[in-house]
Amino acid sequence: MSLNLKSSFAKWGARTAVALMAASAGIAMAQQKGPIRIGVLAPITGPLATPGAEMLNGLKMFWEQNKYTAGGRKIDLVVADTTCNPDQALTQARRLALQEKVHFLLGPLCGHEGPAVAQVSKETGIPLIMDPAGADTSTKWDRMPTVIRTAVSASQIGHPFGDYLYKELGAKKVTFIASDYTWGHEVAGGMMRTFTEAGGKIDKVIWAPLATTDYGASLAAIPADTDAVIAVVAGVARIRLFEAWYNFGYDKKFKLHGGYWLHEDAIPQIDARAVGLISNTVHYVAGIDTPENKAFVDDYARRYKLLPSWFAESAYTAGMWTKAALDQINGNVEDRAAFLKAMRGVSVKAPRGPLKLDAYDNPIQNIYISRLQKVKHPILGEQLMNIPVKTYTNVSQFWTYKPEDFLKRGPYKR
Repeated sequence: MSLNLKSSFAKWGARTAVALMAASAGIAMAQQKGPIRIGVLAPITGPLATPGAEMLNGLKMFWEQNKYTAGGRKIDLVVADTTCNPDQALTQARRLALQEKVHFLLGPLCGHEGPAVAQVSKETGIPLIMDPAGADTSTKWDRMPTVIRTAVSASQIGHPFGDYLYKELGAKKVTFIASDYTWGHEVAGGMMRTFTEAGGKIDKVIWAPLATTDYGASLAAIPADTDAVIAVVAGVARIRLFEAWYNFGYDKKFKLHGGYWLHEDAIPQIDARAVGLISNTVHYVAGIDTPENKAFVDDYARRYKLLPSWFAESAYTAGMWTKAALDQINGNVEDRAAFLKAMRGVSVKAPRGPLKLDAYDNPIQNIYISRLQKVKHPILGEQLMNIPVKTYTNVSQFWTYKPEDFLKRGPYKR
């Protein structure tokens, strides 16, 4: 062996040893800092407790798969109940930040809770990974440098549906029944904008509080000459509207399309009358036909004996995203600027599809129009499942509009 070759091997060995020592030192330092504490805000009780349980299922499943470890440190999830109430979300976020000393916040679930929790992030400087709350303002007019969204902006799922409703479902004059809170306003608002720009007409908009128990009056208010009724409802209201629609015979009078309605967490509470319905426009449904999603769905089904809803997938993906960032910075989450920079630089191949952040800290992603169909699942057997019938790829939260033009118009409101 020549002296030059020996020298090269010696230098390579020295560099490798230094790299290994540095990596070992980094791991040791990370372990000495103790666990990374993630403050999770979810509605454990209240009208959206079922989606809240799905959110926690998806998050726990991801961290169990990864042995509750990221960046060489253990992960602790500190969970707080927001009840889908902005005041409660604000109180719990402050408690997690100031008393529980969490390193970053994750959540909340309800759209109108998002701005309240973002305010706590602004006050304390603690990063907020906003998932799955979808209030448009958080990544548009009221952006904060410590807030990154990994789920979806409300009108981002609405815009494609308005386009689909007019061009492919052939509706020309429609009535909306929508939940009367921020998420409902913005999802329905996005739908109505693209539908009317395509040439459609809004016959009527019926706003229903989240706590509505009797949809009889809402259904009776549908104009007789409307082409179709569009449901944009959340929480327990989905089941109440479903039962009222069929029990009162409205399926014999009107076409019904779910703009935002029958997600997987609601499927166990409905029946075969739903087969064939356009059920949702959303960034995730269980029937996405990719290897990543099939693996996710099957693991979730084995664990929980259910199909995962978008709330479960969104939390799971938030886990993927935060772990990738934590690994990149060797677990040094105390350096908040480094953590946020890593979050912004990560690209994720999630069960829902490929994801990357736009310049406003919101994902660019696929949006799926789905239909409820009966399938035979290898673990759960015969099931109703949301199957995509159209995929809008790489959808921006600004749809096809220029961001500056969209922002000039202001938020969608009731």
